[in-house]
Parts: sequence; C-alpha cells; structure tokens
Amino acid sequence: MKKSRISLWLILLAVAITGIALFFLAPATEDDFPHPLNGLFRELHGVSAMLGVFIFGYLFADHVQKKLPKKKRHWDGYLHLSIWTLLIVSGLLLYYPQDLLEVFNIADIHLWLGVALCLIFPLHFWRKAIIRSLKPTTPNRPTS
Repeated sequence: MKKSRISLWLILLAVAITGIALFFLAPATEDDFPHPLNGLFRELHGVSAMLGVFIFGYLFADHVQKKLPKKKRHWDGYLHLSIWTLLIVSGLLLYYPQDLLEVFNIADIHLWLGVALCLIFPLHFWRKAIIRSLKPTTPNRPTS
C-alpha cells in the first residue's frame, strides 16, 4: 500500500475520532458550558482535517486525473469526490454566522457528510475486491 493511502486512512481515522468526540462533547443547549476538552478536540479535528485536505489534493492530482482519461465512470469515485468537496465547503461554512444560513443546519449537514465519507471511503478503496467477490465463478470443466 502506498504511503499516501496509509496516511489518508490514518487522517480519516483521526478526523472521524475527533469528530465523534466533538459530537459527544458538544453542549446540549446553548446555555450549557462546553466540555473542557471541547477546544482541544476542535483543534485536533481542524488540524487533521487540514492534513486530510492536503492529502486529498495530492490524491486528486495523482489518482483522479490518471483515472479520468480511461473513460471508466465509477459512481463511487464521483460520490467520494462530491462528499469530500461538500465536507470542505460545509466545514468552512461552520465558521460563518449561522443567521446567514438559517434555512440549513450546517453542523448537522457536516456531521452526516462525515458519516457518509466514513462509509463510502472503504467501499471506494476496496471496490475491485468487492466486484471480484460478487462475480460468479465458473467451475473448472474436466477435459475429456
């Protein structure tokens, strides 16, 4: 396995763990005080997300641009690319005043996009193995 893939797995794991921790450490209401570790996990989530964006950019330049000219359209690759893009945009929108976007709850959208990425990333990574296992095998025919 390439170093970039291992680093992406580790970064995705770090982003997922810190995101789950932030979900559970968030105050229940606006009047509650945040958990003392909330700031630390927010910083760790931001740093690991920043590294994830760097690795995503590297893989986009290396992996995606090599695959596009082959005319194979893999739906999971496009879905993976779309989720990464939407996660980046929704993560940036978390820092803007929420009254500008009253129609959407950006925090919930960002959360569910992160859950979707955690589900689609392994599917995309092991796509070839999954397709191989789903193909029917032909039994060996004895030659007479």
